Amino acid sequence: MERLRRLLTPPSLTRQDILAYAFVFAAYFIAAKLSLYIFYTFQTSPALIWPPVGIAVAAMIFGGYRMWLPILLAQFLAVITQTPNIHLLAFVIAAAYALQAAVALFVLKRFRFETALYRLRNTMILVAVAFFVTLIEPVIATVAQVFLSGLTLSPTLTIGRAWGAGIFSVLVVTAFLVTWFPWKRLPYTRREVYEIFAAFALLAVNNILLYWTPYPQYLSIAVIFFLPAVLIWFALRLHIRWMTLAIVLTSIVAMAGSIIAHPTAVPLNSQLLSNQIYIGLMAAIFYIFTAVVEERRTAYKRLEEAYQTTSASDKAKNEFIAILAHELRNPLAPIVSSLELLKLQPQSQESLETIRNAEDHAVMIRRLLDDLLDTARLTQKKLKLQKETVSLKEIVDQSIASIDDFCKAQQHTLSITIPEEDVLLDADPVRMKQIVINLLSNACKYTRRGGAIELRAEKHANHILIEVADNGIGIEKDMLPNIFQPFKQVASDERHGTGLGIGLFLTKRLAEMHGGRVTAASEGLGRGSTFSVSIPLSSQLPLPHLEKEVRRLERSASPSRIHIVDDNEAAVLALQKLLRHLGHEVFVSHSGEHALATLATVSPDLILLDIGMPIMDGYETARHIRARGWSGRLVALSGYGQESDRLRSHQAGFNTHLVKPVSVKDILSQLSNPSKSADS
Repeated sequence: MERLRRLLTPPSLTRQDILAYAFVFAAYFIAAKLSLYIFYTFQTSPALIWPPVGIAVAAMIFGGYRMWLPILLAQFLAVITQTPNIHLLAFVIAAAYALQAAVALFVLKRFRFETALYRLRNTMILVAVAFFVTLIEPVIATVAQVFLSGLTLSPTLTIGRAWGAGIFSVLVVTAFLVTWFPWKRLPYTRREVYEIFAAFALLAVNNILLYWTPYPQYLSIAVIFFLPAVLIWFALRLHIRWMTLAIVLTSIVAMAGSIIAHPTAVPLNSQLLSNQIYIGLMAAIFYIFTAVVEERRTAYKRLEEAYQTTSASDKAKNEFIAILAHELRNPLAPIVSSLELLKLQPQSQESLETIRNAEDHAVMIRRLLDDLLDTARLTQKKLKLQKETVSLKEIVDQSIASIDDFCKAQQHTLSITIPEEDVLLDADPVRMKQIVINLLSNACKYTRRGGAIELRAEKHANHILIEVADNGIGIEKDMLPNIFQPFKQVASDERHGTGLGIGLFLTKRLAEMHGGRVTAASEGLGRGSTFSVSIPLSSQLPLPHLEKEVRRLERSASPSRIHIVDDNEAAVLALQKLLRHLGHEVFVSHSGEHALATLATVSPDLILLDIGMPIMDGYETARHIRARGWSGRLVALSGYGQESDRLRSHQAGFNTHLVKPVSVKDILSQLSNPSKSADS
């Protein structure tokens, strides 16, 4: 009751309120008088053309419940100025229209309607209101006519006509008003403007053919299907507001064509009713269709924006990883060099074990950094394989040598079973070792001290199956599907995994890049696990047994003149001592300018040039060195090891790009094989 009292109480009006009421009153009154004029001029039923219903609902949406007053007054005045002797009936009908608009607003608010008809939910709510709420006024008005003026037509026919006109009016007029007012300019390109004009031109041609040109019956049925074809264009390519405008223009052309172009072809009321039903159905169907398309388009744009944001974040993450790896490798380089130098000097057994332990941890840190960079390269699809024909035995021997100390420290028993014949693989040797080392390290990590690890290799018709089995902590069954995802680790109550959780992810992706696959199996916690790698065999014939890299270095690394150019004094000092201990003559510069100044007097066999120096960086220094005609071996030292960094080094004139920390083996490999240009 309180709400009804507030609704009926005249509000304290502002100037803006008065202007709004006047605008609604004028719009409603003019639309009603126009419909009544058509009725009396062309002897049609006024119920068939009644846009005031749509205006009333739109006025309620924008102005609220207080708009009942100008709606009631405009409707009452329109009727009594046309038929002065039915004041009571005119008032009842006017009140029915105001009540219908108020109920429509109540329903819209209850379902949280918004004027954004490009959302499917809002469109469905408006269509539902058009079909159900517009029955209120026809029922009230028909009952009033029966009791107050003696209705001469069938009540059912009267209600049906008025109800249909209400549905038509809301779908056409209300939808148009809520999408175009208040006005909001939409950004369009010139091409989109041309497309809008073309669509409306085609719509105009279609409507003239459909509603202003007489056809035989069979052609009229065919022409009817032209309108949906045009509206599909509007739905797929244009905004919802252009669809509502297209429906309004089609309605005007259709009604005008029925009244003016051929009013005697069939009874005018029948023409208007058929147009009303046809266009109303088209409006409801294509509003919903357009909303679905708009939502899909919006969802696609959001997905694209999210993808771009994710790509930018991923790029920033990879850049951060590269910078992090560079900053961590700089202090790691002198540590590695110092440890290698200490191993070559006389040490007690206890000191030697301490040095080896520190060296193992340094190697582990470098491996973690390498894994981080490999992950970044994989996600950016920049990691490329350098395939060649490699020996399985060589891969296994080198992999076991890499994890041997770790395995012995954990007191694991490692058994190896591989084919006696030399099995050849068409693979990248570095990445194949990475696969096997990752699986062996993973087995060592998750197997209790004193456990058993077995590496088995079995040759099949077209592939080699490598299995690494252990009797360690095992894997829960629900964890198996996620075991190869990045940054996922196996953990149990007894032991938690260490590291970054990317080793198995890299293993799987590297195996897939080789045309193989990796699988994991476990019977549960405490029952061990087995990882299987399948790699295609090489089609090449067996090659002679490959010499190990260490023996080649021992045979060919003769004393040489080496010039180290690096602003990191600690790294240079450790590396200088190590190389001199091995019998090489070493010269040092801490800037690119000093290196250029001493180039002629030093005459080195090899220049180790740091990239990240201030003032004149390694790239500029390398270009100046090459410009002076020096043709010796120029090796880049950098904490950055991505493909773009290696390409930039090559363009600057470097023969090789080494990633810090650099071991003595990396440097000796450049001396032992001057023709070697592969990056490390």
